[in-house]
Amino acid sequence: MAPSQATDAFPAAGACAELLLADNKDAVYGSELKNLLREVLERGCGAHLLSQLLPELAALSSLLYHALSIGMQQPGQTLGEEFCDVIRVTKPVSGSVAPVRLRRHALWLACAVLPRYLTARSQSGWKNLSHLTRTPRERMELQLRLRQEAAGAAAAATAVSTTDGSEGSQHSSKSRVAVLKPQRLLQQLDRVVSKLKAMGTWIENDVFPASFEFSLACVQQWGAHAHLAAFYVFAQYLHLAKRIANIQYVFVRKDLMPGMNLSLLGYMMSLRLLATTVIELKRLHGHHRQEKKLRQQEARAAAGIPATPFSHSERVPTALSFVNANSGTSHQQSEGVSVGNSRQARRKCALCLGERVSPAVTPCGHVFCWECIVGWCQKNKAECPLCRQETHPQQIKCVYNYA
Repeated sequence: MAPSQATDAFPAAGACAELLLADNKDAVYGSELKNLLREVLERGCGAHLLSQLLPELAALSSLLYHALSIGMQQPGQTLGEEFCDVIRVTKPVSGSVAPVRLRRHALWLACAVLPRYLTARSQSGWKNLSHLTRTPRERMELQLRLRQEAAGAAAAATAVSTTDGSEGSQHSSKSRVAVLKPQRLLQQLDRVVSKLKAMGTWIENDVFPASFEFSLACVQQWGAHAHLAAFYVFAQYLHLAKRIANIQYVFVRKDLMPGMNLSLLGYMMSLRLLATTVIELKRLHGHHRQEKKLRQQEARAAAGIPATPFSHSERVPTALSFVNANSGTSHQQSEGVSVGNSRQARRKCALCLGERVSPAVTPCGHVFCWECIVGWCQKNKAECPLCRQETHPQQIKCVYNYA
């Protein structure tokens, strides 16, 4: 039976659990292939060279694993897909299911591998690839130069090194011409990455209010969670690359059992994301209003207009408004004093009766100074001095940024 005729009768892979299991199996087998490639390259190239090619290793292992699974005979299956009895298909606008062609596979692999590789390589730096274009003589010269700079050789040694450099300049001039273009290209890529990082910093700090604490990583995480929620609801397109390439799955076994329905989890994630979006938008609106008020106050101060304690400064103030304003300010001052006293009381250590230094928390939740509580547990009984709960020194945790 031809694949195109068989896939029409096969039911769609609507069970999220089966697709998640297949993806986890592929991740395990892909990691095993990556470890094998790491061992081969480490024996052939060395550990130092391999440590600078980790993004290329991850991309090569992923491409090799999926390329071997695709093969020339269609439809091809990965080991995880074969374990769960699913195959990759595509569903055009007409509605009939058809096998995935080679071009669509190439689009899927490009969308799945290239963004991860570019991100990883940009984080580690493109200049690390420049050592591949250098000759062994240039590598040796670079190592000698770095050693001389680090050790701070004497004047005689520096003079010898300059004479050696003048003699070797004729030999290295020919090799520099050959590697000039790749080094320039890598430098331009690093400049592009630095510009993109500067643009991201500008968006986070200047476009949004400074007090809002906006982050592009949070937006990326929100998008990933939204895509995962859509997968749980519709049971299609586990990865964004497959959504772009329009690659779906169908079962090839006949004894189908009712799969686990995760649509409720998808709806709960959608509600959580919607609530988070509404809360963040309200917070952003509040920060914009606060900044607008601050700008108006600064403009009034620059113009010499005194700030009034009344909400409606255009009206004529009455005696009652003055009484309310004075009572409000006195109430705020008393509240501020009480809050400050309560904070100071909370910051005190129950053992030394002073302000806590290097706060540490016990398993029961009480906070003391690190030296006080550790010394108490070592010299006295291994228990909390307040609630007498059993506490050993290895159970005490240091707390950072605790006010």
